[in-house]
Amino acid sequence: MNHIADLLTLECIELDADIPTRKRAFEELSLLLEKHAGVGHQEVFSALLARERLGCTCLGAGVAIPHGRIAGLANISMAVLRTRQAVTFDTPDNRKARLFFCIIIPEEGGDNYLDVLADVAALLKDREAKSALLEAPDAMAVCQFIASWKAPEAEPEAAGEEDYPKDEQA
Repeated sequence: MNHIADLLTLECIELDADIPTRKRAFEELSLLLEKHAGVGHQEVFSALLARERLGCTCLGAGVAIPHGRIAGLANISMAVLRTRQAVTFDTPDNRKARLFFCIIIPEEGGDNYLDVLADVAALLKDREAKSALLEAPDAMAVCQFIASWKAPEAEPEAAGEEDYPKDEQA
């Protein structure tokens, strides 16, 4: 099941923006989410920066998943931003991103948040998917691609020591 498709609308996707910095990218994502989620852009921006202080949300390889929790938010919301040029993050290795999937989560709840985050990470790790998103001509093509994308099946959990019977004679 794809947990991303239902969260995206054409209004929360911006492509090929002239954004020079991470801070400006977060501001633009906040403005997109203000329209879509009905929460103030300053509140979204503050939540994204607070989460970023805990650890960089840029995964490298040109992608980032900024996210944050917001009090009073009814549902998980998402915005997508693609920049013309890669934006440098304040990290020791100067990670850069052109493709941002921003997720805001209700402070109380957001039960399927980890499922959404896992699907976004899987989508962005898929080279063909990432390439399709970087080359999509418009927001409609992004929505259509994501709607047709199939999340990989979860790998079975590795067996632990407790799964094997103890050899009484050893």
